[in-house]
Amino acid sequence: MNYLINNKNNKNYKFYSVKNYFNGFIIAILLTIIPFILVKFKLLNNKISTFIIIIVSILQIIVHFKFFLHLNTSNQEKFNLIILILTIIIIFILILGTFWIMFNLNKNMLLF
Repeated sequence: MNYLINNKNNKNYKFYSVKNYFNGFIIAILLTIIPFILVKFKLLNNKISTFIIIIVSILQIIVHFKFFLHLNTSNQEKFNLIILILTIIIIFILILGTFWIMFNLNKNMLLF
């Protein structure tokens, strides 16, 4: 069973199968269960568990981008990829700016 998605710009059609969505869902569930088991049963020490949780979370982001958002480097998807990269840059600037402002406020308030 395929779902037909119409691309109005190029008059091309893309087919996304239910099997593809199901595979992405199963992978996402497995990548959610791994950190839960590591924390619940304390199988490894804290540093190794933290490292594995970070790696698994990055993998889960990649799985969501590939299977559910259908982001890739094809010509049709480059605009969406550029918007995603710009969004990540803006979020990075906001977080760093917030830390910078809070650090300076803390430093200046301690002078009194």
